[in-house]
Amino acid sequence: MDEQFHHANSDESIEEYHKQADQIISIINEIQSSCTMSGQGHEELHKYINLLLEEVQIMKGNDIDLAKKAKSNLIETISRYSLYFQ
Repeated sequence: MDEQFHHANSDESIEEYHKQADQIISIINEIQSSCTMSGQGHEELHKYINLLLEEVQIMKGNDIDLAKKAKSNLIETISRYSLYFQ
């Protein structure tokens, strides 16, 4: 995800935010379906995923300003992944 969503582009349309949100959901679904973690690590990963999904849902809305802010928040959250997970 970090490679695909590493920068915000102020010229993006709401449709582009929707498309990106769908791509992120697809990636998250792949992660969840292949998750073999258990215990506390598993729980923490799902908390992290829920943070991503909150921003993704905003990106799927119709307010471009909220979508821009959500994408910026999403980029920040994705960039911190390596601080918490290996």
